[in-house]
Amino acid sequence: MNGENPQNRTGEAELDPARRAAFAQDLMRALTAYCPGSRAEPRGSLARGTADAYSDIDIAWTVPGDRFGSCLAAVRDVLEAVVPLDSLRTDPDSSSSRERRLLFAAFRGLPLFWRVDLEVGASPVAGRPGHGPGDPAAHGDDWSNPASALANAVAATKAVLRGQPQNAQGLLERGFRRIDAPDGVPGRWFADIRRLAEAAAGREPGLRPLADRVLRLTESHRAQLLWWTFPAGVRERVDGLILAGRYIQAVHAMWTSGIDPRPGLHDCVEALDGRHRELAGRMAPTGPPGRGEPGRGRPRTAPRSRGRRGGLGR
Repeated sequence: MNGENPQNRTGEAELDPARRAAFAQDLMRALTAYCPGSRAEPRGSLARGTADAYSDIDIAWTVPGDRFGSCLAAVRDVLEAVVPLDSLRTDPDSSSSRERRLLFAAFRGLPLFWRVDLEVGASPVAGRPGHGPGDPAAHGDDWSNPASALANAVAATKAVLRGQPQNAQGLLERGFRRIDAPDGVPGRWFADIRRLAEAAAGREPGLRPLADRVLRLTESHRAQLLWWTFPAGVRERVDGLILAGRYIQAVHAMWTSGIDPRPGLHDCVEALDGRHRELAGRMAPTGPPGRGEPGRGRPRTAPRSRGRRGGLGR
């Protein structure tokens, strides 16, 4: 998967697909137990079997048409009986429909990547209009542009880790525009994503806890976000140097990559260390550096600077 390391080291949870699948099954059982005669099934990449460690959870819950309102009103309680919620929001494009609602749920203690997109649909009922006043409402939080911008920050992190920097740039630019913030995205992913999270929390202070989770997410994947900041040619060259055990030259290649501002040496070493872990399966086992072989063996991570980090990270 483009060299990503599906491991969240913040303590929230490892990105274990088996754990995600079990959680999705728990949600679907809870939904169908609440409403006999309904059905809940996975959609998207989970249903197709193409999900990676970062994929979110798409579920379709189809309920009897005459119970659509009561089921929608119960969504929060049903979901929270499985795992406490951090947020539950309704897609504004479906907010007035009597037949379909799309809800976005984030759960406490679970990775932000595993957002649940729950589509609640009504089975057809003869003579029932599709839209109109007095539509049932899900008991969720109000949708807001800053909340949407935070969702973009998470999606942009996921895109970078998947090796899709163009998608990440578009997501960040749209997120900044949603909150009328300067939308320049120079491709310093760690700093760009954090800037969007901080800006969203500044627009809506109630989102501060969620924004802090996004900041912790970037910290847990800092090495990968730094790595994808470098141009493709530099990444290819550094991979070759790592596979050859030439770690000092690899750090030098990143440090002199032409990025402006120049990355700090600590950032280069951190990116190298993360990339070394991702390439470990392609490397022959090596012992500690031997005589006459400077720079070979496992790279040592340089100590963190107590001052300001280099240009990549801030």
